[in-house]
Amino acid sequence: MIWFFDRNGEKLRYEISRDRSAGGRYKVVITRPDGTESVEEVDEPTTLIERSVKLMNSLRGEGWHVA
Repeated sequence: MIWFFDRNGEKLRYEISRDRSAGGRYKVVITRPDGTESVEEVDEPTTLIERSVKLMNSLRGEGWHVA
């Protein structure tokens, strides 16, 4: 899944994927407007959902809105 966020004309990409070659781990990749990426990996779907909610709330707190 991919979401795009906007803040004052800047774009941020938020992606969740599953790497089947790595035992099915889930990966969350946030790509900031300057091209830097933060990557987190989790094993369990429940952990993925909990972490994703925290990350998205944090982005909203920084002024990002789903585009």
